Amino acid sequence: MKKIKFKKIIPLVIVSLAVFVQCDKEETTLIEPNVRAVFTSEMNFENKINVNQDIDFGDASAGVVSRTWTFPDNVVNIDKSENNTTSTSKIVKAFFNRPGTYNVNLSQTFKGEVFNKNGSTGSNTADTTIVVRVLPEVNINLTANYLNNDGTLGAALNMVDNAENEVLASKKIRFSYTTTGEPDNFDWTFEGASPDTFDGDAPDVDVTYRSLGTHDLKFIANRQRPLGGDTISIKNLIKVIPSSEPVTLEAVNENKGKIGLEFSRDMDPSSADPNNFTISLENKGVAIPVSISDIDVDPDSPNILLITLNETVYRDDKVNISYRPGFLSTSDQVAADAFTDVEVAFEAASRVNVLEAQDIDQSFEKSNDIFNDWPDLGWGGIWERYTLTNSTMAHEGAKSVKVEYKSNGGMIIKSNGGFEVEDGKSYELGVWIYMESLGNSDPSQFLPDLRFYTDGAGRELGIIFFNSTFPTGKWVYQNIIFTSNFTESATLSLRGFNEFNPESLTFFMDNITLREVQLRP
Repeated sequence: MKKIKFKKIIPLVIVSLAVFVQCDKEETTLIEPNVRAVFTSEMNFENKINVNQDIDFGDASAGVVSRTWTFPDNVVNIDKSENNTTSTSKIVKAFFNRPGTYNVNLSQTFKGEVFNKNGSTGSNTADTTIVVRVLPEVNINLTANYLNNDGTLGAALNMVDNAENEVLASKKIRFSYTTTGEPDNFDWTFEGASPDTFDGDAPDVDVTYRSLGTHDLKFIANRQRPLGGDTISIKNLIKVIPSSEPVTLEAVNENKGKIGLEFSRDMDPSSADPNNFTISLENKGVAIPVSISDIDVDPDSPNILLITLNETVYRDDKVNISYRPGFLSTSDQVAADAFTDVEVAFEAASRVNVLEAQDIDQSFEKSNDIFNDWPDLGWGGIWERYTLTNSTMAHEGAKSVKVEYKSNGGMIIKSNGGFEVEDGKSYELGVWIYMESLGNSDPSQFLPDLRFYTDGAGRELGIIFFNSTFPTGKWVYQNIIFTSNFTESATLSLRGFNEFNPESLTFFMDNITLREVQLRP
């Protein structure tokens, strides 16, 4: 038996190895591979670091004869070295003392030809450039201005503690900011205002001050990697004073089974008399007797009057409310105007969007190529006569999707991720649509539509029809209510139909939502 003895044990590396065997020798010589392997301690985080923070550069390559790291001049302090420009060490710890974007170069010479994943490079040298981004400390510059009634910018506020800038109740203030250090999390707290909190990254935030008294402001901007943040906290910034301007009813929404009347400023609950209100409630055309059992302000939003009925309000109910002149007034004693047969809306934002917790790009924000997240199902025929493109014409966020059903065409796409619902529960599937052009459909034929399915055409969840009266030139919310009869994970499919329209139909689509709702038993 012939034995083969290896002179050297080396780590397993997936490369082509040159092996030379001498038939008259008892042993085989294995040539050490020349493989490049370069890393940094922040390579999984785009090599972004804070100013004056260290980052480690490492050379784990095999077969290296010599190496030279080269750093930018007057920017880096190399740990345990008097030379801050070059190093020949395998591992280098470098501190960057100035914000900016910098190249760090590594030049290597190997014992032989260098291998990479594609095989030999044909050279015994290799050069690597690593881009390092050094971020400054996070810093906020905050300003605020009164907003005039016509929406133009008014005088600036004094942004110091105890300034007590006077604001008439129900008037708006615009807060504007700029930052350094690339924060990506923002958290506002507005005492006495609506909204009272906000966590978006809009550079301008308009808030309406409703509650009489003196109020603080807090604004936090931070990032998690590299860690950094700044906080602005101003005591007694705003003083809300009584206003003689009319109070307006801004919204009427279902609110946790009650009716919420949202006014332009805080209301006096003692002025609300149930005898001055009229409520009608029906479900599927059947009238349901109803009466008011209590009226109070929302403890979290004093500008909202909560009306409790002797009946719970469900998502499939139709509810109208009227108020005839009485004593209803704001906390600064301005009387509310009468209103008649205002329909109660159902505020979807107060419920959890099932799709946000799933791997579905329901807001069309993730990809620059929409087909990465919403691929075509490949049906062919009329179902491939469409275009789908990313757009900045957004209802919320930065992006939406632009859809064009071509003449006598259609569309079939599906989500790249799945979602799960609970069997037997009811859900509201919603989408915001901005119709640009309806085309010229034949009303005697099947109308253009947008249909929602699970798993291709597995289950039809509902249909949105695009008839001649569908609103154009503005964002409108469309919804479908269904009761689930499945529990397994499912994809969401969108099928568009335009077969009997000799012209194209074009619209923008944004923010698909799926929320659990309660229907009347």
